[in-house]
Amino acid sequence: MGKNKLNKSYRAAVYLRLSKEDEDLSIKTDKLESNSIANQKALILHELQSMPDVTLFDIYIDDGFTGLNFERPQFRRMCSDIYDGKVNMVIVKDLSRLGRDYIESGRYVKKIFPSLNVRFVSILDHFDSLTASQSDINLLIPVKNFVNDNYSRDISGKVRSHQEVMRENGLYVGAYVAYGYKKMETDKNRIVPDEYSADIVRRIFSWKLKGMSAAAIADKLNRLGVIAPSEYKRLMGINYKSGFQKKSRAQWSAASVIRILKNRIYIGVLEQGKRVKINYKLDKTVSRPKEEWAVIENNHEAIVSKTDFENVARLMRLDTRIAPKQEKLYLFSGLLFCGACGRIMVRRTVKRSKDQGIYYICSTYNKGQGCSRHSIEERMIEEIVLDAVKRHIAQVEEMDQMFAMLSSMEVNYGDVLANDKEIQAKYNELEKCRRMQLALRKDLLAGIISEEEQIQFGKIYAEREDAIKKSIAALREEMELIFDKGLMVNQWIKNLADSQNISKLNRDIVLNLIEKIIVYEDSRLEIIFKYEDKYKAVCQIVQNFIKEFGEEADSIG
Repeated sequence: MGKNKLNKSYRAAVYLRLSKEDEDLSIKTDKLESNSIANQKALILHELQSMPDVTLFDIYIDDGFTGLNFERPQFRRMCSDIYDGKVNMVIVKDLSRLGRDYIESGRYVKKIFPSLNVRFVSILDHFDSLTASQSDINLLIPVKNFVNDNYSRDISGKVRSHQEVMRENGLYVGAYVAYGYKKMETDKNRIVPDEYSADIVRRIFSWKLKGMSAAAIADKLNRLGVIAPSEYKRLMGINYKSGFQKKSRAQWSAASVIRILKNRIYIGVLEQGKRVKINYKLDKTVSRPKEEWAVIENNHEAIVSKTDFENVARLMRLDTRIAPKQEKLYLFSGLLFCGACGRIMVRRTVKRSKDQGIYYICSTYNKGQGCSRHSIEERMIEEIVLDAVKRHIAQVEEMDQMFAMLSSMEVNYGDVLANDKEIQAKYNELEKCRRMQLALRKDLLAGIISEEEQIQFGKIYAEREDAIKKSIAALREEMELIFDKGLMVNQWIKNLADSQNISKLNRDIVLNLIEKIIVYEDSRLEIIFKYEDKYKAVCQIVQNFIKEFGEEADSIG
């Protein structure tokens, strides 16, 4: 090697990298410390002190980037400076910092860097391309790179396994948490509401329930100057990376609003593991079947109530198209259905002098695809529904009175269950199944039936017994919820109680109380209230108990 080459001066690029995998799997403190950006930098700068012919040009840091992908921003910047002739030397702590793909790493060290007259130094590998022998280049580099590649394969598998365990235990493993939440300072795998953004999330749900479209909500947020989620994360100091932005500052969009409205994280449900990487070398991911997701209910503090979330979800499933230039949905949007064909009713303004007003008609008829008009005036719907809501609330008040009577009788749910005719009938049926199974065993011993027949009929009775047990459990659970936790704990009762003394309908009342409204040809409406079947069942049970045991108490008194 020539003297002039040895005496050449170098402008060095110091390249530092720490991947997310390194962080996740550095269970040993000493390994994490040795791989840290700060320690890589300190080691290299110390080594540079013994290189008088080397001048530090710049430091390039890719923090949180895998070594299998060479499309790292700072690595690409360093390469650009090399191509521009600004840098003629690259220094890394070890070969794994350059990359863990043995083919691509070898290509840079053996081909690209030499072709550009770039000196390459890997400190811990004791490799310097300026002084390295041919055997070092042909043997050491491939072996080291191959080891690093295999390490990546191994570490990738361990990361996946470790993360699966964490997900199943309700620990948050994502790099960035959903808007509205933040990671706990004391535990980065736990999430808590972020006061500012959580309030914005609540407003978004509230506006949607009041009838605003996703686009209208996004426009309102932008007009109010509310910072978009990606921008807010960067403002809070989170190293957030997103796709290409056309605007210098991110804006709210209908899509971002919809993502929030559909995310179950806001009701305390943690859903993770929805996508999986194809292999350890590719960033491309594929969707996993829903049954393979890690789903943990009541994992963290909810931002919105389940009732509000369900109402929003129902709104988004329905046909809630609005008139042009309108921000809000109409009172009955998505709730009116034709009694003949079952299709949704559409709102139409009639301007003819005779029929002037606002009407709902069958969407099938409106498209000329059959059915009949089923026309009904909006004003009439409001009157009928308001009257029905008032009567429904009055029924709930009667139910409150019945439960007050039960309370005065010092009755608990166990007493009611013990005397409920439906549950008793289920228990009688269960006992009958058990007697039949016993009879089968006796018939088998007596030689009346064969073993095959005993197994065949025994299976039928066992399946029936299991179904009865499940039915009893469901009935008991429902009654326990009402009696043990208190009637007013049930959200459907709360919704009704909050709507007392109403004189005019609004969107909140309609959404909270009504499941759907069916419109028949003669302007007759069938109003299906939410929880109606539950209400009637519980009401009947309580009435029967009071009728039977209330009279006994009166006679004893």
